[in-house]
Amino acid sequence: MRTLIKGFVATSIISAGFLCGLTGDVLKSAISNPRSGAVIPSIPAARVARLLQPASARAADGAPVNLPPSETYSSVLEIIQSNYYSSGAKAPRPSTTKLTYAAIDGMLATLNDPFTVYWTPKIYQKQMEDTSGNFGGIGASLDLTKDKRVLIVKVIEDTPALRAGMLPGDIISAVNGKSVVGQDLSKVIDQIRGKPGTSVRLTIVRKDKPKPFDLTLNRAIIHSPVVDFRMEDEQNKIGYIKLLMFTEQADQDFDAALAQLEKQGMKSLIFDLRDNPGGLLNVAQDLASRFVAEGPIVWVKQKSGQMDSLNVRAERHRSPLYKGAYPVIVLVNGGSASASEIVSGAIQDSKVGKLLGTTTYGKGLVQTIFPLDSPVDANDSAVKITTQHYYTRDQHDINKKLDANGKQISGGIKPDYVVEFTEKDYDAVNEALRKDPQNRESVVRRLDPQLKRARELMLQGIPAQQSAKR
Repeated sequence: MRTLIKGFVATSIISAGFLCGLTGDVLKSAISNPRSGAVIPSIPAARVARLLQPASARAADGAPVNLPPSETYSSVLEIIQSNYYSSGAKAPRPSTTKLTYAAIDGMLATLNDPFTVYWTPKIYQKQMEDTSGNFGGIGASLDLTKDKRVLIVKVIEDTPALRAGMLPGDIISAVNGKSVVGQDLSKVIDQIRGKPGTSVRLTIVRKDKPKPFDLTLNRAIIHSPVVDFRMEDEQNKIGYIKLLMFTEQADQDFDAALAQLEKQGMKSLIFDLRDNPGGLLNVAQDLASRFVAEGPIVWVKQKSGQMDSLNVRAERHRSPLYKGAYPVIVLVNGGSASASEIVSGAIQDSKVGKLLGTTTYGKGLVQTIFPLDSPVDANDSAVKITTQHYYTRDQHDINKKLDANGKQISGGIKPDYVVEFTEKDYDAVNEALRKDPQNRESVVRRLDPQLKRARELMLQGIPAQQSAKR
């Protein structure tokens, strides 16, 4: 089933792609590769000759000679560059960059772990921007219409997009004079984002304007908002906070939203983690500490097999929330992964709130990012590898398990209240939002079945529950 985020949430903020998965709270120190004047050191002819021998290479005394893996790679690369035949008189020499990236990807593929990957300098830079929540862009949320046109869903406060007069419902038909109709949304975002201080020209189609017109915007550092909040029901004081991702600022932004709602007299909270793909482990620990009184938030199993607990951080107890002062319902679905599952699992296990929606993704693995000197680029690259396995507060293993055919047979966190969000619901919400993008909140209140059910349960009087002591 298509997840909710693909439509009406419209989280494709200019340049904000999500760092899918859970990463450690500290990047490992850079692992430097030797560098010389050439990208790849020259290979002695004798070594190449040994590699080309049909049998094992032999030393002078006849003993086998085994090259270290790195030297074997360098030798093969040199042989390809020197001897590979490309058809055509002007065929280019094989790209060192492509060959190197392919070799690294091939090595990691043997681990059969989709979360262990190599990030090229370009990907690494983008992932770090997403994790920090800051990037160079214009400050707008985008979506695609059914006919593949780029729709502006939301304009962020105090950004170039707002200052230029962009409005929800506008269509971006071209970027720097080139049509973007029919393009993937990620490609359009890549064209719009860029270095702060540089300019981008957007061609806008607006309903009440007879002709398209151009807007030239100077890109700036944008703080990507990862928290959306409102008083969902003013009369009954039901608050709502949605968290899009566990970035560096997510816990502080959540706390600020919570404070605003409590000032307005909030009596219950709907916390939306649907389609939140995760983020930073330490941020998940911090944010869960807003809800849970004491004891473990999550258990982490090390490579050695040792189990360590990451416990509640009492300094996060600013709000009465952790004392169970009011009811909490957490919305989850199949797109709620990793850090989202740590927080929702801690809330469920400690009985300070109820989960509503559908079973979560089922990612119980932690990755650590190791920055590297790129072998083919002046900027750093990185390798992200699985280093730990985590378990919920009550030590449930929620990592998904597949059968021989690749079908999921277990994993994820099952909500207390199972409420589906069907394809029909998805289409209805998307269609309504595209027709009326400026009234997003009222559309969602009316058509989102999971949010509607959460409100109903709050009105029926779900009791606040004291956290279990540990």
